[in-house]
Amino acid sequence: MAAAVVGWYDLSWSGGSFPICFRPAGNFFCAKFQAPGRWTMEGDLIKIDWAKFGKYEMKFDAATKTMEGNAMPLKTDDEKNWRKAAFSRALSPTEVLLIGDGGGSEWEFEWSGGSFPVKFKADGYNHFQCDDFPAHAHWSLDGDLLKINWAQFGNYELKVAADGTMDGGAVGKPEDWRKAKFTRNMIVNGVVESCEHH
Repeated sequence: MAAAVVGWYDLSWSGGSFPICFRPAGNFFCAKFQAPGRWTMEGDLIKIDWAKFGKYEMKFDAATKTMEGNAMPLKTDDEKNWRKAAFSRALSPTEVLLIGDGGGSEWEFEWSGGSFPVKFKADGYNHFQCDDFPAHAHWSLDGDLLKINWAQFGNYELKVAADGTMDGGAVGKPEDWRKAKFTRNMIVNGVVESCEHH
């Protein structure tokens, strides 16, 4: 039943609402409030450990794909303790390609100077990792447009194709091309990586 939960939801609370993502293998992601989050399911109870943003428990209604619950510990006298979530959409094919089984994916990244492996991690920060050119880097998606913020190595945008390839280049410098090809899904090891930069 946990597979039925995977996807994007709008999380509501007394302060408003924002999108959250229940990723495969228990990874939890929120672009607005990034942290090494995890989720588990026990029966119809979803438990979220959102690190510095708290712990939550919500009952999942499979028929409506909605959740209702609260921050933990439950404080019945606190009118801001409640949380609700409503399903907004499934993971896109591009997200599935990058996230893989929940651990992320590895690609062969190419430029005019050669090629090397890179990793798109499906952690709470969307880390982008390259051992050949190490930096505190991140990735994000806008439809099928992949954006890489590679710190001192620049910013890149590549279109991701359904066949597991990417094509693009440095932002503002189309002649500085980059390409990539899917290599493999990364192993899901259940380890939540912390990040000293966040």
